[in-house]
Amino acid sequence: MASWAYEPLAPLSDKQYEQWQALLEQRTGICFMQHRSILQAGLVLRMREIGISDYDEYFQQVSAVPQGAIEWSLLVDRISVKETSFFRDADAFNAVKQFLLNRLDAQQRPQDDTLEIWSVGCSTGEEAYSLAMVASDMVDYTQAKIFIGVTATDISSTALSYARRGAYAPRKLERMPAETKIKYFSEQEDKHFQVVPSLKQKLCFTQGNILELEQAPAIKMDIIYCQNVLIYFQRWRHKQILDMFAERLKPGGLLVMGAGEVTQWNHPKMKRLADERVLAYLHAHEQ
Repeated sequence: MASWAYEPLAPLSDKQYEQWQALLEQRTGICFMQHRSILQAGLVLRMREIGISDYDEYFQQVSAVPQGAIEWSLLVDRISVKETSFFRDADAFNAVKQFLLNRLDAQQRPQDDTLEIWSVGCSTGEEAYSLAMVASDMVDYTQAKIFIGVTATDISSTALSYARRGAYAPRKLERMPAETKIKYFSEQEDKHFQVVPSLKQKLCFTQGNILELEQAPAIKMDIIYCQNVLIYFQRWRHKQILDMFAERLKPGGLLVMGAGEVTQWNHPKMKRLADERVLAYLHAHEQ
């Protein structure tokens, strides 16, 4: 292995940083203007893997069309995979539980027999499986006869492969209630915990960028859960994305975002949830 691989690479110059940032935003919509260290770390990781030490040389390689398409996809994987955990935002998941209790009430239940949930930017799957667990618990509690479908999307093929396996290290489940762990996971010989088939079959993991609207799920959703995604997009894109979410919700559906991710957004069909601990909106029922 080349000796440089053991030495730290020089930081990106301002010009190089602007060049890489512009390319990533143009192609993915993701903005690294406030996340320079993440961009730098992802570049260094991938460049070391393939033995390149020059940022400009690597830029020419990944920006070439169509020759650089595969390498571009691998770079996006290295940069976009985010750290996550099961039931990461307790307040948001409590809001989802309360919404589902109301949604599954016999007097308020929609006419269809499906409960559709979209996990946007699902990363390695913990969020999507958490949503499926909450939905399953609430369906069991209300004894509703309804199908649960969770669509989970992410731009990273590596993260999605991990999510589809549904096998997690013990540390990932340390804070999970024992009854939840027993109900939805089975311990393997290698000490990892595998999602049980009855839960896993409720999920569909698929690759996609939320800016490419034609790739968004075509069906209407009861819940759209999008946390820690919009922070990587410039504010002027937020309205475009959120308006699309609003149109993808069923009447009475719930949109959940990360606290502080959006400060100004109004939509005629959406009403802010009256809970200051979470950033969530309800879709108005059609008259």
